[in-house]
Amino acid sequence: MTLVIQLLLAVVITTLTFLISIAAIQVFHILHEFRLTLRKVNHILDNTQTLSDSVTRPVSAVNNFFSEVKTLINTTQDEIIDSTSDKVIQTPKLNDKSPHHFFRRSGLPLRSS
Repeated sequence: MTLVIQLLLAVVITTLTFLISIAAIQVFHILHEFRLTLRKVNHILDNTQTLSDSVTRPVSAVNNFFSEVKTLINTTQDEIIDSTSDKVIQTPKLNDKSPHHFFRRSGLPLRSS
């Protein structure tokens, strides 16, 4: 009887050792795949950083250009205001025959249907 128990115990221990070894190998493969995935994600993030840097430079240049144009316009406008004798700039008056002057074609009011 003890021989059967010892044999059964040896089979159970061997089976459990085999199953635990297989599970350990699978965990090792999962960790290896996770490591490769992290490398790919890191590479993608590096590419995203490079792409955002390459997009930021032209956008920044356009922003600087328009800032300079705005500064130039403001300076020129200030110079025009300073050079006028009465210091007042009048806006040109439109020929207001109709309150809807922007709905005219060729200067004639549109006919109602």
